[in-house]
Amino acid sequence: MNDALLYLTERDVVSALNIPRAIDALHRMLVAQAREEARNLPKTLATWGDGSSMHALGSVQTGQGGYAGFKTWVHTKAGGGSLFSLFDAHTGTLRAVIEARALGMLRTAAISGVATRALAPADATRAALIGTGPQAVTQLAALAAVRPLRRVRVYSPTPDKRRAFAASMAGKYGFDVQESPSLEHALEGGDIVTLITRAVEPFVNAAMLADCRHLNAVGAILPAKAEFAQDVFELADEVVVDDLENARKGSRELRERFGSDAAPWDSVSVLGQWLADGKARPRDARLTIFKGMGMGLSDLAMARVVYEHARENGLGVALPPQTRENLLLAQP
Repeated sequence: MNDALLYLTERDVVSALNIPRAIDALHRMLVAQAREEARNLPKTLATWGDGSSMHALGSVQTGQGGYAGFKTWVHTKAGGGSLFSLFDAHTGTLRAVIEARALGMLRTAAISGVATRALAPADATRAALIGTGPQAVTQLAALAAVRPLRRVRVYSPTPDKRRAFAASMAGKYGFDVQESPSLEHALEGGDIVTLITRAVEPFVNAAMLADCRHLNAVGAILPAKAEFAQDVFELADEVVVDDLENARKGSRELRERFGSDAAPWDSVSVLGQWLADGKARPRDARLTIFKGMGMGLSDLAMARVVYEHARENGLGVALPPQTRENLLLAQP
């Protein structure tokens, strides 16, 4: 079993990972990146038709027990799919093929959790969650894992969807999850705001964030999309990203603010370096912004935990080991 190539399903992923475990695994990976023990391949993407897109991310962690991997996925209005391919970084052997929908949701939530733990005020108790799609479930769990929340207001434009989301979360946490009738109501009084939407145009401006101390903007990851307006940057003392290269290529908000030249981006911090340097939220900060674009190392951190858990617990479908001989025999 230990030498087998494993095929791991969505069920295997969720049995191995919970939000606190995902946050801690990603924290360790980001610190490894800052110490040059891990690195990303920049995201590649193509778009077509009416909002369809395909993406690929790669990453490698060197050192003892190192892994390399690629996540590939396609999104269309009719649906989509994603897979993660995990390799041994020292031998090049393919170790696992992992269904990656839950993996992606967990890593997107985990990066928000890591950023919120590092950047939001320690005593923040009120939050707003904008967007009630599938990823909102894990985003809420990440907020709950890192801050002593007392209230979370949720909003999305479709009343039935936000009502159903709030109802599904009732009683799951030791704080109130409230449906808001308007975006303004949701944002009012929110110390922490998380945006996890498919918005095409900015819908949150500085005036709406009068009470916000930390903003997670993790929904708009394509160059044509944006969630918050440019005047929000005027409130910010710190702007932090998960990956600078991906932000330069894909974040409309940051590209409009900092342009295409490298120099203006000097004021943008990278979360991994922030963690490795042991930095904390500035005591007098008005607002911190975290822009998450998605990067290969986030997926690799999750895939490593899932694979090692599967090996230890006999999970997954074992396929014949990938060997040179097997590959040669498979050639026509």
